[in-house]
Amino acid sequence: MAKKDNNIPNEISEVYERGPRVKGPRSRTDWDFLVYELKKMNISPGEAYRIVAEKKGNTNIRFQWKMMRFTMYVWERLHESEKMFQRPKIDTVREVVSKRRFKDFFKGYYPDLEFDHQKEVKLLNKLIAEKPQQQFFTEGNYYYPGTKKFIPQKVLDRILSIK
Repeated sequence: MAKKDNNIPNEISEVYERGPRVKGPRSRTDWDFLVYELKKMNISPGEAYRIVAEKKGNTNIRFQWKMMRFTMYVWERLHESEKMFQRPKIDTVREVVSKRRFKDFFKGYYPDLEFDHQKEVKLLNKLIAEKPQQQFFTEGNYYYPGTKKFIPQKVLDRILSIK
C-alpha cells in the first residue's frame, strides 16, 4: 500500500516557526484589509456579521431562532384551538412557515441564506417531533400573543397533544 503524502503537519510547523504572515495591501489591523479579505473570500456583510455575532456575541442566535419558531408554532396551534378544530401538525407547520413574519425573522437571523420553504417546513417539523425538544414546550416559555400572561401547561398539553 502506497504511503499517503501528508503535508499538513509540515505546513503547520512551518507556520508555527515563521509566525502568521499575512499577505495583503495593508497591515492586519487595518479595516480596509479586513474588507479586502472578506471580498476575496466572497463573504457578504450579513454573513460576516452573523459569524462574528455567533462566535463573539453574548447571545445564542441558534437557540433564539429555535425558540422563535416554537413560539410561532405554539401561537398558531392556540389560534386553531380557538376555532375548535385542530389540523394535523404538519399543516400547522406549513401555515407557520408560509407566513410573512416567519420569513422576516428568517431574514433577520440569517440574512446571507436563501429562504427555502420546503426545507424550513421539514426542519421545523423534525424539530418539533424530536424528544429532546419537548423540554421547551413547558409553562413559562410562552406568552399569550400580545400579552405578558404565560400559557399554562394544561393548555400547552392540549394544543400540542403532549401526553
